[in-house]
Amino acid sequence: MSQFVDEAHRYLGGAALRFDEAHTVWRQLKADNEISLARSVLVRIRSGQGLLDELPSDRKIKAKLCQQHAELTSKDPELSAGMRHDTALKILRDLFDLDDASLDGDGETLGIAGGICKRRWMDLGQYEDLRRAAGYYTRGAKGPVGDDGYAHINAAFLQDLLAHASGAEVDAQREALALREKILQDLTPLDQVAAKSQWWNAATRAEALFGLRRYQEAAAAIAVVTKRPETWQLQTTAQQFATLAHLHDDRPLDNPDIRAVFEALLPGAASAARSALIGKVGLALSGGGFRASFYHLGVIARLAELDVLRHVDVLSCVSGGSIVGACYWLMLRNRLLEKAQLSQADYIVLVQDLIDHFQQAVRQNLRGQVQPSIAEAAWHFVTGGKGAVDTEKTAEALKQYFYAPLWKDTTSLDMHHLPFKPKDHNPVLTGAEDFHPGKHNWLRVDKVPALVLNATTVNTGHAWQFTPTWMGESPWSVHSSADSVPRLQWHWYEPEAQWQFSLARAVAASASVPGIFEPLRIDDAYEGYHIQLVDGGVHDNQGTVALLAHNCSLLLVSDAAGQLLLEPGPQPGLTGLGAYAVRAMDTLMERVRLANYADLAARVRTKLIRGLMFLHMKDGLDAETIRLKFSQESYETHRAPLSPLGVRKDFQKAVAELRTDLDVFTDDEANALMACGYKMATTAFERDLRQFEELYKKHPVTGQWPFAAMLEEVQSTAAATPRRQQLLEALREGRKLKI
Repeated sequence: MSQFVDEAHRYLGGAALRFDEAHTVWRQLKADNEISLARSVLVRIRSGQGLLDELPSDRKIKAKLCQQHAELTSKDPELSAGMRHDTALKILRDLFDLDDASLDGDGETLGIAGGICKRRWMDLGQYEDLRRAAGYYTRGAKGPVGDDGYAHINAAFLQDLLAHASGAEVDAQREALALREKILQDLTPLDQVAAKSQWWNAATRAEALFGLRRYQEAAAAIAVVTKRPETWQLQTTAQQFATLAHLHDDRPLDNPDIRAVFEALLPGAASAARSALIGKVGLALSGGGFRASFYHLGVIARLAELDVLRHVDVLSCVSGGSIVGACYWLMLRNRLLEKAQLSQADYIVLVQDLIDHFQQAVRQNLRGQVQPSIAEAAWHFVTGGKGAVDTEKTAEALKQYFYAPLWKDTTSLDMHHLPFKPKDHNPVLTGAEDFHPGKHNWLRVDKVPALVLNATTVNTGHAWQFTPTWMGESPWSVHSSADSVPRLQWHWYEPEAQWQFSLARAVAASASVPGIFEPLRIDDAYEGYHIQLVDGGVHDNQGTVALLAHNCSLLLVSDAAGQLLLEPGPQPGLTGLGAYAVRAMDTLMERVRLANYADLAARVRTKLIRGLMFLHMKDGLDAETIRLKFSQESYETHRAPLSPLGVRKDFQKAVAELRTDLDVFTDDEANALMACGYKMATTAFERDLRQFEELYKKHPVTGQWPFAAMLEEVQSTAAATPRRQQLLEALREGRKLKI
């Protein structure tokens, strides 16, 4: 495969090839699941660029190239779901009139169109896409069944989905039944099919039997074929079987006959089936200094007890969330390198160790280690600095106290050294020696989260992302119809070209609050541009943009960001002028936060995403009405001691107003934050996500947490407790910055 990857990069870099050579390159890349690279090569071929000979004029070749260009575009994981499918349909329509009845029976073209709409429905959840997909496949199924019955089996599948989604069950299910019976009657017998097509012939027969609930026959139909395609090519098949299984049974993997089909389809496919049933899970940890970090630890503790952490595909972090999220990711990496499979108890112990490590690191007083004197800070601003605190020095402190103790490799702690091969990675199962989360997580019991550390580019105002494989401005966060600012190119790490970054510097960039921290610079990567990176919260303080960009369908958002507080009146003098400017910025950030939430809530209502748990620290607190002095209205508002998420409102308000700083947090402050995060996550998960039964254990294992005593305190409904008043006073005092 490396030969074709190298050849593709040379061709895309300007080298010329003959058409047959370039044609071989993209097809081999597609066969090796290098979808993005294959698409890029095919785009260049179709444009006629870089060819030593003429692009063939034969209509069949042009049609095939157009069809494949459309299909690869729809499947390209490096393009966002919001645009790749629409672009793919446009490419297909450039050569084919998809509404022309003369195409009926063309299973190839209409099957590709149906597949694009089906993927769009799976990504975005719009009923119209489901209906369009069924229409295209049904028209394609007017042709003969042939060797693989591709259009026919997909038409049957879509009719079942339509029956489930629309309520018009009788007609759609009758159509699905008739199509499956037709497949079993007309599909070319296996012994009359060429060897290279036998698997897909058997898979179609098995799916028809499975759809008819003839599970044992379906398993037998699969078992007779010993030569299988690459594992990645079975992902769509496994997802389709899993979807049907879920339509047949609320807990399909508890049915031994259904489970046997998955084991025949792919050894170990129970995990693949579960992945298909759950969808892609994303966890976002917001910014907000160590206040946010400790709150997130409480949320993570509850997710460990529910056994949800093993299902997280993407971990998107901002600022304080990046500091703790990177620690969690490194500790999980260590576990997955050492142990073949983690138990529920293993995840709980991991989080217990994480809390202990993080508290020890925070006690080193990160801010105190890097904070300059007043004179040094003033001089820095006078000489052109844009922040009082040296971000590079902050990165060194982060590395020393937070990350180096967790790094067991002999290599430098750089982003490009983070990718790893889990101990239980199975090359036979995956068809690949190396491990790639985006390609192989669907097969795993314990997912390896794709780590995203979010920063913001001062030069463009766009989101900048660090991942273990690439960095740069995310193409998915730029809306071309509303944003004309040029985008800085992202790229895979190239250490030889000095295109690399340490983990600590990436976290420091994500947490560099403007005006307090000096922007982190990248000077030599872009000709004529000096790039400056600041806190990711400037662009997206919740980290949800990255989850949507990675096509997560189930989102867990822990938002511990600072929220706007009521202000009685303006301050006088120059101090008031500064406070006025800060207030304006805080108002803007609050508006962005509310807009982010409104967008996610709308996506849930319209089924763009399957599920959402959105936690924020003021959730359920009473919003007072400030009454006019002359008001004659008389009313009383009943105020329960606990918020709807089960936390005492006085404690919840106190922790929500704690400072967003990187200094030492007392044990009471840390435990109160973790206890609130834990309790709020407990109630919110039950409220928002209990219907996703494959995601969690109904009977959680309770961990031994250092905040257990504080948890009793923050959820107590007693009139008084021995420590309540003292704790509340200490937490309220904790709002102040400690100089």
